[in-house]
Amino acid sequence: MYNEQKERLEQELRFLKESLEADVISKDEYEKGKERIEKKLEELAQSKEEKPEEKKEEEIKSEEPSETEEEKREIKEEPKIEIKEIKEKPTKIIGAEEEKPEEPEEEIRETEEPKKEEKEPITEKKEPEEEPEEEIKISKKWLYGIAIIIVAIILFFAIRSCKSPEESLIEEFTPECSSDSDCKQEGMIGTCLNPGTEEAKCDFKEDIRTNLIVVNDKNCKLCDSSTTKTIVKEIFPNVNIREIDYETEEAKKLINDFNINALPAYIFDSNVTKAINFNDFKTALVKEGDSYIITNTASGAAYYFKRPLIKNKLDLYLLPETNEKIESSVQEVLDLFKDKINFTKHVVTERQKELLEKELAINTYPSFLLNNQLKFRGILPANTIKERICQVDYFEECEKELSNI
Repeated sequence: MYNEQKERLEQELRFLKESLEADVISKDEYEKGKERIEKKLEELAQSKEEKPEEKKEEEIKSEEPSETEEEKREIKEEPKIEIKEIKEKPTKIIGAEEEKPEEPEEEIRETEEPKKEEKEPITEKKEPEEEPEEEIKISKKWLYGIAIIIVAIILFFAIRSCKSPEESLIEEFTPECSSDSDCKQEGMIGTCLNPGTEEAKCDFKEDIRTNLIVVNDKNCKLCDSSTTKTIVKEIFPNVNIREIDYETEEAKKLINDFNINALPAYIFDSNVTKAINFNDFKTALVKEGDSYIITNTASGAAYYFKRPLIKNKLDLYLLPETNEKIESSVQEVLDLFKDKINFTKHVVTERQKELLEKELAINTYPSFLLNNQLKFRGILPANTIKERICQVDYFEECEKELSNI
């Protein structure tokens, strides 16, 4: 799950970069999108590394009772025990005096001894008086201790809450927006006026409604359209998206009419030209009749279904300045599958780059082609390359984990 989310975010980042290089989006829009994606990547990495430790700490904290609770229990419980003892002692002495005639001689002798001491000013009644005094002293110590702890806690938070005038002024001033990306409203295009200042405010304009048809293969494991759809919704907030499977009659007609050779394919109606952001996006579109199709390069189309299928074939396209990391990852995959995978490495020349961009919309390297039809790209760890292969063709070796670095 983590690798899939990471790959999806990295694919979105690459899409933004390609859109910038193709002048589809402005540099400001690229930086905003890049900042958003990098923030999500950081959150994803933190959630993977820190969550287990935080849970353990919370469990330990929940198991350990606080010192103040134990102290309060001791304060409440101890005096009750001592008071019971005080009440029980006198009753035993009184009972002994009242039942003198019925008790044996040994008991009478025991009761006679305190009678001899009646003349003395100190009696047995003073013993229960001394015990509560000691208990009261102990309880006072506990109360003083608790009071000191409470005062220390109050002082700690009071000092912590003290802030310099400069810090309080910084917190008080929060601009309404710092960039266009801060201005979000459903169905509207937001623009940040006077960004980052006290006069900053969001200006919203309602965008035109347009329709987008996504033709895709529901059985294709590498044909994820979610990233492209997210970007389209950000650029055209009032777009209505409808997906159809490429095996339906409607899809076959569209494939034939628009000469579609890769999936997913994205087809806008003519209303897209009236959208506020159309001019910023039109370089990623090709006009076909009254409709507009997103190019394979801009959309990241993965499934070139018109090419002949070659099972268990893996092609790697590299520039002359090859990347050692990707080659070591590929070698680990080849060591796993051995002769079950037919692998070919292509070092691409300048002339071949033009042909590959036209045929397979490859404009970033390294890029992979699986079974002569399915394209994926990037400097990927060995385990991710293995998962791409296993999503299409299953082998027993797919159960083994490879390196994720």
